[in-house]
Amino acid sequence: MQSLTEMGTRLFVRAATRRQKGATIIEYVLLAALIGVALVLTFEGLANGITTAFESVCAKINGGTACTFPTQ
Repeated sequence: MQSLTEMGTRLFVRAATRRQKGATIIEYVLLAALIGVALVLTFEGLANGITTAFESVCAKINGGTACTFPTQ
């Protein structure tokens, strides 16, 4: 038969493991949110750069007249 100390130790280890799993899930959620924000900021900057490039090319084709493109 197990002693109370051994049983208490096992229960403590199980509880600590469950707490660690919960912390890991929270860390993954925070990491995914951070990656999402970084992607949004990157794509916004990329979209602005592409729009500027197209406007520049369009202006050169039209002899200096500015072009406007529809936005969503």
